[in-house]
Amino acid sequence: MSAPDIRSGGFAWPPVVTVYSHDQAREAAAAALRHGTGLTLLSADSAADAVGVGWMATLGRLIREEFPTLTVYTILDCGAAGGRAMAALRAEIDAIVFTGGEKSTLALADQADDLGKGLLPDRPESLDFLTLPDDPERCNIAISEWFELTT
Repeated sequence: MSAPDIRSGGFAWPPVVTVYSHDQAREAAAAALRHGTGLTLLSADSAADAVGVGWMATLGRLIREEFPTLTVYTILDCGAAGGRAMAALRAEIDAIVFTGGEKSTLALADQADDLGKGLLPDRPESLDFLTLPDDPERCNIAISEWFELTT
């Protein structure tokens, strides 16, 4: 079986969850397994500048190691940071969000295409861990509802 072509605009990402920590990514991965679906980990808005490319690449690798039967994709939001976006395309990251200028976008699109990576003009709809209730039970319900809604 060949890998899906994430470069195409028609690729259907598994449920997308915005995470800010390894623990949140683990929680999302466990929920994905319970719901029998894959998972897409999305960084915070413009996170490439704040946490760097390596953080998201490492997070994806760790979750794939901890949940070997789970299909996990990673998307790093690079904002308008062209240099970070180029570095992210070369890292173990499946796709980037880039909101920079047209010239930079065209150059990144060529690079993404050559590397088989996704280049997104906008953040995909996601469940954002910052918006979840503090109560663990209500938090788990919200996560389950998101996975049911998006699978």
